[in-house]
Amino acid sequence: MSAAPEIAGQPSGVGIRFDASMWPLVLVTMPGELHLDDIGYLQESYEAVFAAPTRHALIVDTSTLVSVPDATLRKRMKEFEDGRRSIIRAKNIGSAIVLSSSIVRGAYTALRWISPQPAPNKAFPSVREAARWCIQGIEDDGQEIPASAYILAGMPTQPSFMR
Repeated sequence: MSAAPEIAGQPSGVGIRFDASMWPLVLVTMPGELHLDDIGYLQESYEAVFAAPTRHALIVDTSTLVSVPDATLRKRMKEFEDGRRSIIRAKNIGSAIVLSSSIVRGAYTALRWISPQPAPNKAFPSVREAARWCIQGIEDDGQEIPASAYILAGMPTQPSFMR
């Protein structure tokens, strides 16, 4: 198993949590409200993940968000993503977004049909389901996965090819 990338500590006042302890599975948990400092920390953390020698899968848990990020934050996130499409394609096995509303999940899925991501991308109602999908992708990529990722997914702690 390759070493997890070095993610800077969460700065004071930043609510976003960026967890690479289950590498190559990364879990990002959004705060109730996103602010510019959250986006800066998120982007710095992504750069460390992109610099890692191995590919990764990503879960973004938005179930804690209580308000939609404003237009300025959405634009900054979009610009960041657009500027890194080739590295995302190369380094990201897949991204799972956790959206608690079935209506929002449906709208997100439709948006991704219209505007595809550079790597597989799918919406889920829970972190557990998102983790299962990501683990399958990591296993298919031939990488080892720590037991903590299987536990997050509510799965037996051994790869599917050994079950």
